[in-house]
Amino acid sequence: MHSQGYKEKELTTALVRIVNNRKDENIPIEQILNEAGVTRPPVITIYDMVEVRALVLYALGIDRYGAQLREALIYFIAAAPVFRWSELRYGCSDPEQAIEAILHELKYIGRVIEIDGEQEYVWSSRWVSVRTIRKTLATRARIGNPAFFKYLNYKPGGN
Repeated sequence: MHSQGYKEKELTTALVRIVNNRKDENIPIEQILNEAGVTRPPVITIYDMVEVRALVLYALGIDRYGAQLREALIYFIAAAPVFRWSELRYGCSDPEQAIEAILHELKYIGRVIEIDGEQEYVWSSRWVSVRTIRKTLATRARIGNPAFFKYLNYKPGGN
């Protein structure tokens, strides 16, 4: 077994255990993850935060599409043709490779673009320019909820 995959599985298992032990506390999963040590500064990126959350949600059976993943992605793209990876992962915890394979079939590409001083992983049709991506994302509200945004920006001792 690949050692990185093993570490990821162990981390996910530990975080799922923590979430399950605290599910009676009636607080968002994102807050539990932050309090368990999943925080951004100084080494974890938004992408890493989103993927850790997605792995935990998937293990808990939350926001999984399975066989309907392709259809769900088509509907998501219809609503938001240009999107941040974090926006997609907010409502979809299916495996990253499965999502990316479908997006590539749909002629979408991922790019890392600086938006508001942050490096963001953004997806769009391969024919859309970076300028158009920035303009599109600047003119619409970010997809997610307050607990999700707080999770992504959590700093230990600061929140």
